[in-house]
Amino acid sequence: MIPEIVLTRLDALTLDAERPLLVVDVDEVLVSLAAHLEEFVATRDYALRLTGYQLDGALKRADGSTASDEEFRTLFTEFFETQTVAQRAYPHAARVLKTISAYAQVVILTNVPPYAEAARVENLRGHGMDYPVVVNEGGKGRALDLLSRRAGSPVAFIDDAPGQIASSAKHAPQVIRIHHVGDDALRGLLDPVPEAHHAPTDWLEIERILLTLFDGPQR
Repeated sequence: MIPEIVLTRLDALTLDAERPLLVVDVDEVLVSLAAHLEEFVATRDYALRLTGYQLDGALKRADGSTASDEEFRTLFTEFFETQTVAQRAYPHAARVLKTISAYAQVVILTNVPPYAEAARVENLRGHGMDYPVVVNEGGKGRALDLLSRRAGSPVAFIDDAPGQIASSAKHAPQVIRIHHVGDDALRGLLDPVPEAHHAPTDWLEIERILLTLFDGPQR
């Protein structure tokens, strides 16, 4: 089930039932998260040591020991409270979204903590990505299904998390699934995601995929 608060946010969107739709995640898709988080925790005398595509157990103290869950939650909350507004955009992301917006509606679907929603909107706007933002909770598949039924065809979805691509495949199989991780090092930690239709490595490749999908001019 979609949480009631998320349903309210989705219902508030104005969508054109005749236009195609692109739904885009934010962290590690439009803006950097891991590299920025690594810099932030270093200012608090911690280190981020990723051995897989998850943050659990990756936060280390100065002595090399693993930080507690409480330490992690405290730093993670502080990061989103203070750094969301300053997250760095990936090259070409803003330009490509602007190009694609001539052929499809663009909606941002993000699982950012609700207390950082305003900062997320401000950050994206500052990067030239001023599109409707919906704060989701949990899996995105059901929200994508709802959105796809209110828009024209085709509908595409871009996310870095394998679980979200799988959620889309399960609950919104009609949506074209694009798995993209903006950070080269993080991408190397992942196996191919079988539910993804495409797995581009940068926004120039994403642009070519989307222009083909939405019948835009080829570059």
